[in-house]
Amino acid sequence: MRKILLIILSVVVIIAIAQIAVAEKYTAQVQVIEGEKKVGVNPTGEKLDFGDLSADTAATRYVTLKASGVNTYIMVWKFGPIAELIKLNKNNFTMKKGDEEKLEFTLYMPPSAPIDKKYAGYVWIFKLPKIF
Repeated sequence: MRKILLIILSVVVIIAIAQIAVAEKYTAQVQVIEGEKKVGVNPTGEKLDFGDLSADTAATRYVTLKASGVNTYIMVWKFGPIAELIKLNKNNFTMKKGDEEKLEFTLYMPPSAPIDKKYAGYVWIFKLPKIF
């Protein structure tokens, strides 16, 4: 019985490592600037770069996902100081084979944000094949 549990645990660990390795990973960042309702955009496809934002201002970035050969379960994890500032329009959902979904990441800079502070972190998007 112990050998079976060890084998099952090993398989789960291997699958988890593989999923982390193939997850879409994005660097997320924003810089707080002085002023009122000011936005400095730094568009790039490799990052969720919200550019420069003054306090009490919001910016939105998009990531388009495609489900290829099978139904796919989507799960998004946010890490770092920026995570609490980012709101996601959709998380923990299933895409049917061939579907395309546009995820919307909106960052709101609170009025209390200190000038010249840089918030950074990571966003990982997992695409898990839906077996059942």
